[in-house]
Amino acid sequence: MISNEGFCFYILMGDLPTVLPVFKVKSTILMPSSQLPMVISDQDYSVVAQEIVENNVIAIVQSFQSEPSKMFKIGCAGRIMEVSFSEGEISINLYGVCRFEIIDEPPIDATGIERVVVSYDKFLIDINKSFEIQESDNDRLMGALNVYFRNLSISPNWKELKDTPPSILVSALTMAFPFNSSEKQSLLETVSIKDRSDMIAEIMEINAFDRYNTTKMVH
Repeated sequence: MISNEGFCFYILMGDLPTVLPVFKVKSTILMPSSQLPMVISDQDYSVVAQEIVENNVIAIVQSFQSEPSKMFKIGCAGRIMEVSFSEGEISINLYGVCRFEIIDEPPIDATGIERVVVSYDKFLIDINKSFEIQESDNDRLMGALNVYFRNLSISPNWKELKDTPPSILVSALTMAFPFNSSEKQSLLETVSIKDRSDMIAEIMEINAFDRYNTTKMVH
């Protein structure tokens, strides 16, 4: 097992490679400061094995639903935290480091590994934690979460939610909640944490409104 414990550090932009092997994923995104477990094939493991030797970072990019061979231009660099083998399956755990924009897609080389050339310039906020939104800016999101959990008869640990740093909470919600692929991609591409927080709240508010109207019509 290969592990980097904690990942409680900031990575300087100069440490991040600008040419990355790419994993195309469906209806899944990786956000900064979040973890993504993946089960991969033997063929895909060749990419991971090579990157462990090189720089331990791969690109996670969502593919188009209609054309799986094509991918969006915005993704996230993931540092490989752990690789494990169990009953014929290969599992990896990734830690989201920084989002990027794909600026070039070089031809596949002799290794058969697809790579992308990326720029992190648009997403410096992922590295510079001084851009955290204030607690008061999270009020709308907390209100939307309250309605969402109440509709599902769920009692969350509110203290834990409120104590979680905004950037980590917003990233976790972006990945964990059942948003559709387009919504997930829009959230991934939204630079500002505050704007992303408001977008999550808006989606939840719309869903709550639709749920209320549907219930009203049934009765």
